[in-house]
Amino acid sequence: MSKWKMHRREFLTATGGAIALTTAGCKALERGYPERYSVEKPPVPGCEGWEQGEERFIRTACLQCPGGCGIVVRVVEGRAVSIRANPDYPTNQGSLCPKGLNGLQVLYDPDRIRGPLKRIGARGEGKWAQISWDEATSMIAGNLRELRSAGKSQTVAVLGGRYRGHMRDLFRRFLTAYGSPNEISNESLCAVGTEVAHYLSQGVRDRLGYDWDKTRYVLVFGAGFIESLLPVARMLRVFGHLRQGIPGERIKIVQIEPRYGVSAARADEWVQVKPGMDGILALGFAHVIIRDGLYDKKFIDDHTMGFEGWTDASGNRHIGFKDLVLERYSPQEVARIASVPQESIERVAHEFATHRPAVAISGRCAAAHTNGLYNCLAIDALNALVGSIDTPGGVLVQRYPSFAPWPAPEIDGIAMRGGGQPRIDLATEDAPPFAESQINKLAAQLEKGVPYPLNAIFFYYTNPLFSAPAVERLYSVLMKVPLLVSFSPFMDDTTNVADLVLPDHTYLERWQLDVPPASIGYPVFSIRQPVVEPLHSTRSTGEALIQIARAIGGSVGRSFPSDELDMIKHMVRGVQEGGRGSTQEADFDEYWKKLLAAGGWWDGPYSFGDWKRVLATPSNRYEFYCTRLDEKLKEIAQERWPEQSDAAARDALLAQLGVNARGDEVCLPHYEPVRLGAVDAAVPFVLTSYKTMTHAEGRGGNQPHLQEMFSVQFDLCWEPWVEIHPEDAASLGVANGDLVWLGSSLGRIKVKVLLHDGTCRGVINMPFEYGHTAYGRWAAMRGQNINRVFGTDEDRLVGAVARFDIRVSISKA
Repeated sequence: MSKWKMHRREFLTATGGAIALTTAGCKALERGYPERYSVEKPPVPGCEGWEQGEERFIRTACLQCPGGCGIVVRVVEGRAVSIRANPDYPTNQGSLCPKGLNGLQVLYDPDRIRGPLKRIGARGEGKWAQISWDEATSMIAGNLRELRSAGKSQTVAVLGGRYRGHMRDLFRRFLTAYGSPNEISNESLCAVGTEVAHYLSQGVRDRLGYDWDKTRYVLVFGAGFIESLLPVARMLRVFGHLRQGIPGERIKIVQIEPRYGVSAARADEWVQVKPGMDGILALGFAHVIIRDGLYDKKFIDDHTMGFEGWTDASGNRHIGFKDLVLERYSPQEVARIASVPQESIERVAHEFATHRPAVAISGRCAAAHTNGLYNCLAIDALNALVGSIDTPGGVLVQRYPSFAPWPAPEIDGIAMRGGGQPRIDLATEDAPPFAESQINKLAAQLEKGVPYPLNAIFFYYTNPLFSAPAVERLYSVLMKVPLLVSFSPFMDDTTNVADLVLPDHTYLERWQLDVPPASIGYPVFSIRQPVVEPLHSTRSTGEALIQIARAIGGSVGRSFPSDELDMIKHMVRGVQEGGRGSTQEADFDEYWKKLLAAGGWWDGPYSFGDWKRVLATPSNRYEFYCTRLDEKLKEIAQERWPEQSDAAARDALLAQLGVNARGDEVCLPHYEPVRLGAVDAAVPFVLTSYKTMTHAEGRGGNQPHLQEMFSVQFDLCWEPWVEIHPEDAASLGVANGDLVWLGSSLGRIKVKVLLHDGTCRGVINMPFEYGHTAYGRWAAMRGQNINRVFGTDEDRLVGAVARFDIRVSISKA
């Protein structure tokens, strides 16, 4: 061998010992991470079209979480070898979180499902037969044809999760043409109270964006500001920007939540509040701002309704937000209820009102309570008080791309009859007024068989047998459904009990539109394009669904073209024809090439002052008094109690909804106590949960790099823990590292104790992620699932699961 030359094989041989020493202490290797790697590069699909040493940089979109950040994938000889951020994509601008950087472990996961599977053993037994795509498509289409012919099309349901781009519209189109109303999403497992609050006060049912470049003060109520607020990579950039401040002034971040976590540690100030007390604390701030005349009088006069007392068209007098807040929510009273020092309430309120533009944001820790909607309405009201709505440095209402709609599907008589049936999850006597989906009610409905049983369920990007509350109950009813079909690329907890599996490509192998969640305000979308040829015999779920529809035939088949990519391009033509934005080209083929080269399209900057769009309420003003809530309650009360007077029917409805307030207060931001019941010696603790930055929406469990860095706060990984205040632990005789039983009325789980003095007394915290019964070698059977002790109680106005409102016990294991 030449003194100056060393071939790759010789280099690896010579350095093998050093590599072994370097990795010897890695926990991932101890847990079974592959320690031996092949020196030779095996061929991959499509590599024959590449020159030796050829590399390409392909722009696409991440899908480790719903943030949809722009990424650039380096591909060498047909193999994806690294991922970095797209420096031009507006939401992340060259930044990427640890999940995004780790995307190759999704693509190369050795436990991916490699082709269509048919169950040949008992459900959950893990016995499968590999079948062809034609066979899988034929089996499903035949089953659905029989149900349709028997007049049972409504007994087919889709349980969807993190839909991206065109996928929700595609599933809805399929169900509409087929004849079922049952497109059931997992949104009730999320903090939908925030979106409903925006809808009632601003007329916009969506997340809100924020003009972080000009913000001077930030109140964060229960959101993981730098761990889990979407898009995460953008929020990491925002945090860096806010830390730099502006010349002569440091921008202040105040984190308000029960637990001292990463965001609290990185904030300028942490205000500890009891679970479910976010709303009353916001109202205490509002009292100080109003009392001391610090609110934006011009914005209040020009753009709000219900701040002052008012008289309606019938001559009825109504109390205003101002009078309610001044009467009920003095700093002294709020301090007593929320256990926040009065001095902190006074000081933070003054700082917030005098350092404009300032914004208040709400997250899942504020919204996922039985009083979540009212918490969020109170927090939103702070933005209105200081005039931070649709102003530089304030709240933005997101604009979206003007995609061209698809032609209407063909609907025959069967589709009309089936699609006109009540949706199974919402067909309850006590359906929440503003619920759009209730997967948490599905088990109860299936147990009763009302309004009808389900004969087939399709699962797309959701894993309810891991992520839904009361998992055991849901499992038992799903086992009675004749056909379960999963589109997951991984053998997750739900896929493991399916009858047929039609595995999707990973996000690095498929075509897909992606529109990021509300953030920057102006329209933006990316095109998720394949960076490599599919490694296995997988197929895009959109393409698989089209083929199933065409195999069913008739009006269902005629409602779909032969190609998913054609449907995507049809939508994009609407943006092209608008002649706006970062890419403009008359010829569509050239336009498409430029979109792919850029990684997407955007049309900034944000335009302020479109008040009809920003304040789309009945009054075209920000509504402290929520008229849509008032009208909805009247409508439902009359439907459910037609024989009673309006007042009696309304009282009956409010009692059913668990709302304590009466009169005008119901439609104003106010404090509703959390429905926890009295403290019980048998279950003395309140359980809360949180997400770390590497959570990946439950899909990070089988990614060893993410597991290695799961908790940067405590340097813990590979197994769950429960955080308890040291004084509470001492009263139980529990020490750091002890194993304990954590139990509720639904069951119990065994977990390790972590003493954490940043925990409220009487409250315990546990992260999401662990407890999978399947998913792969690095996820399955690691720890136990927190959802086994969570119940299905909810905010009865919006239908969101009240994850933080359950009492539990702790005992030594």
